[in-house]
Amino acid sequence: MENLTKSEIDYSLAKERVDQVKKFYASLAVFVIVLAIYSFRNYYLRGEITFFSFNKFSGIFWIWGIILAVKAMKLFFLNSSWERKMMDKELNK
Repeated sequence: MENLTKSEIDYSLAKERVDQVKKFYASLAVFVIVLAIYSFRNYYLRGEITFFSFNKFSGIFWIWGIILAVKAMKLFFLNSSWERKMMDKELNK
């Protein structure tokens, strides 16, 4: 294993976090666009927009939304400070 300085480790962790946030926002944008297209299609065909029904397509959106919510919780609320402390502890051994 390479001997990395603290600044190199900090940079790699920051880069990884930025990549994760970028992927999350891209996934969220795709979700919103696809949901909007589906909703407008339903509105055009049936004259109604329903988000709370659980048919085959809206069920997919519910599952997709729950997965995005879990990713958001992990990314923004369950901060990586705990992981950082554990990594520092392991590196100091």
